[in-house]
Amino acid sequence: MGRTEPAGEPGAGTPAAPPAEQAAAAGETPDTGPVRDAQPDTGPAHAARPDPAHPAQPDTGPADPAQPGTAHAAHPSHAAHPSHAAQPSHAAQPDLGRIAQAATAHAAQPDIGRAPTTGTGTGRGPDGGAPAGRGTSGVPRRAQHRAARPPLLARARAGLLWPLAALVVVGLVAGRTLRGGPLPGDSALMGPAFLLGRGEGSLAPLSPEGLGAAHAAVYATVTRAVERHATLAGAERELLLVVLLVSAVLLWRTARRIGVPDAACALSVLALGAVPALAPLHAVATPAAFAGAWSLLAAWLLAGLLTGDRAPGSRPPVAAAVLAGVAVVLAVLLAPDLLLLIVAGAAAAGALTGAVRRRALAAGVGLLLLAGTRVLVARWDPDSGDPARWGGDRVDLWLIGAALVVIGLLAAWSLPGLRALGTALVAVTVVAVAPPVARLPALVLALPPAALLLGAVATVAASLAARPVLARRPRALLAAGLVAAVVLAGTGVAAAAGLAGTPRRDLGADAYDQLADWAADQLRDDAVLVAGPRTTAELLHAGVAEARLVRGADVPVPASAPAAGDLALRVTTGRPAEDSETLARFGNATDGPVLTVADPRAVAPTEEQLAARRDLAAALLANPTTDVPPDDAAVLAAGRVDPRLLSLLAGLGARYGVGVGALLPVAGEPAEAPVRQAVISSLGGTPLAGDDAAARAAADRLRTLLDAQRQPYAPGLVTEVEGGLLVGYPLVRDPDALVTISGGR
Repeated sequence: MGRTEPAGEPGAGTPAAPPAEQAAAAGETPDTGPVRDAQPDTGPAHAARPDPAHPAQPDTGPADPAQPGTAHAAHPSHAAHPSHAAQPSHAAQPDLGRIAQAATAHAAQPDIGRAPTTGTGTGRGPDGGAPAGRGTSGVPRRAQHRAARPPLLARARAGLLWPLAALVVVGLVAGRTLRGGPLPGDSALMGPAFLLGRGEGSLAPLSPEGLGAAHAAVYATVTRAVERHATLAGAERELLLVVLLVSAVLLWRTARRIGVPDAACALSVLALGAVPALAPLHAVATPAAFAGAWSLLAAWLLAGLLTGDRAPGSRPPVAAAVLAGVAVVLAVLLAPDLLLLIVAGAAAAGALTGAVRRRALAAGVGLLLLAGTRVLVARWDPDSGDPARWGGDRVDLWLIGAALVVIGLLAAWSLPGLRALGTALVAVTVVAVAPPVARLPALVLALPPAALLLGAVATVAASLAARPVLARRPRALLAAGLVAAVVLAGTGVAAAAGLAGTPRRDLGADAYDQLADWAADQLRDDAVLVAGPRTTAELLHAGVAEARLVRGADVPVPASAPAAGDLALRVTTGRPAEDSETLARFGNATDGPVLTVADPRAVAPTEEQLAARRDLAAALLANPTTDVPPDDAAVLAAGRVDPRLLSLLAGLGARYGVGVGALLPVAGEPAEAPVRQAVISSLGGTPLAGDDAAARAAADRLRTLLDAQRQPYAPGLVTEVEGGLLVGYPLVRDPDALVTISGGR
C-alpha cells in the first residue's frame, strides 16, 4: 500500500496530491489501485518505512535546482516518473546532517529548543503558535494514532550507529576508570549491602545510604556479583558500570523523544560518560548514581507523555505518569539534591512565561524556595564537599562548574522549549556544585541534564552553521559525517587500547586476604579486631571469623569496648592514632587500601625487661651446643626476640642443645617488632630435616616436648617446614609480663 502521512506529523501542513491527480498531471491514465510508484520520492531509505523522528515533508516552495535540499515531490511530473521513485534518500547520512541539510530550505532561523526536522517552511502552525504535530514545548511530536509499530529490524536505521557507537566508547572509558586504582569511597555501597544481606544492616531504610545499600543488595543477589569478585569494591565497580550504561541508554532515548537526532544523541552520551575529567565521578560509590538513573527514567516517561510518543498496547498514560512519579520519589530519597533541580526548574518555568508582574513574583518565590531547599538538603544529606572523593581538586570543580553554567546559559538562550531546564542547571551549579559548597550528589545529578542540553544546543548550532556551507558545497555534509565517524571510531580504538593497557588493580584483595591469614595465625582466640563498617564487610568477605570482628567507627577503641584481659586491635585504612602502636600493615596504596592494625593500648617493654632479654640471649649464645646463624645471633643479642620464644630456646639449649635455622619475622609486621617464630633445625646435635630414623626420632621428641609445655610457654604454631620445625607464638600485648626470665645475670 502507499504510505499515508499520519495526521499531526510535522510537515503535514501541505499534503501531497492524490495519486489519481498526479497521474493525470503526468499525462497517464489514473489508476485507483494501490500502485506504489504513484507516490512521490519513495526511496528505499525513507519512504519504505516511516521515520517517527524525521518524517519526510514535501517542499511547498518552488523547485530550485541550484538550491541544495530542494524537494522533487512538489512537481507532479516528478512524482509519477519511475526514475524518481527509485532514487535513494539521505537516510544513510547522520541525522544531524539531515537536519542541517533541511535547514538550507528554511527562510528563517529554526525554532531554538525545538529539534529541527526535515522539510521546509517556517514550522509554525496555522494559528502562528506551535507547529502542527508539536507539543507545547515546541519539540516534534509523533502521531498519537498510528498503525501497529513495525518490527525492530524494520525500524532500524543507519543513524542508530551513532549512539550505539557512543555507548561502546562510554563502556570502554568507564571500564578503564573502574578497573583503576582505589578511591576513598570504595565499598560505600556494596559494604552495607553485604551486611544487609547477612541481616546485620543498621542503616535507616529510607536514608540515602540505606536505600542505596538496598539497591546494591538487590543487584548482588540477582547477579551474584559478590561471589564473583575478590572484594566488595570490585563488585561495586561492576554495579557502577552497569548503572552508567543504563543511564546512558535512558539519556539517549530521552533525547530522541524530545527530537534530538541520533548524531547529537551520541554527543550527549559521550559527554555523560566519556569525558576524561568526569570519568572518575562514575567510579564514586554514592547513592546519587542510582538517583541519576531513576531521574532519567522519569524524564523518559514524561517526555513520552508530553510528546505523545505512545504505541498501541503500551502502558496507558496514567500508568506511565504513576511510574514516573515513583521514579522521582526514589531519586529524591536517594539524592535529596534533586529537589534543587525540581524547585529551580519550576521557578524558572513560572518566571519565563506570563505577564511581567507574574514573572517577578515567580522569580522571587523561586529564589526563596531554592534557598530553603538548599538548607533542607544540607541537613537531610550532609556532604563533606571534598573533591578528593572522586580524585579531583578545587580547580577541577571550578572548571566543571563553569562548563555547566555555560551549557545552561546557551540552552536558556537558544532552546525555548528547554529554557527552564537550562536555567535550573545554572542555579543548581551556583548554589550546590561550585566551591565552596561542592556537593558531590548535586554534581552527579547535574551531569545528565547538562549532557542532554549539550546535544540539543549542538543540534541547533549545527543546523545554523551548515546552511551557508551547504549552499556553496552540497557534499560538505557527507564529508562532515565521514569525519565525525572517523573521529568517533578513533576515540573507540583509543579507549579500547587504553583499557587493554591499564593494569587491573585488585582493590585490596591481597591486603584483606593477608590480614585474614595474619589474624588466624598470629592472634589468640580471644583477640578481636575493631573496624569500620566497610572494612568489617570486606574482612568478613575475605573469610575473617565473625566472632573476631567488632563493627565500629574508625576511631580509637574506647576502654569499655573489650573485656579487661582481651586484646582489642583497631584496623584502619588510614593513619592510626598517634598514641597507638602499629602491629602490622598490609597492602599498598596503588592497588587498594592500606590496612593498618594498631594497638591503642600498647605496652612497651621497660629497660629492665630488655636487659633481661639480652642477658638470657647471651647465655644461650654462649652455650657450645647452640647453633645460630650470625644475623640471627645479632637479633638475639639485641633483645628483639619475644621472651616466650627466647625462654623456650634457652631451655632446649641448656638441656639438649639446639640449632636455630632462622628467626623468621611475621609477614606484614614492622622490622622492629619482636620475633615470635623460629625454625628449629636440630635437637641435641641431630638434624630434624631428613628421612632417616634419627631425624624422625629427633622431630618426634621435639614435638613431644612442645606439646608438654604449659601457658604461656606453649607455642601456638608448630609445623614442619624445609629445614626443620617452625615454632611460633601468638601476639599478646605484654609478653614480658607473662614470663619470668631468670639466670640472665
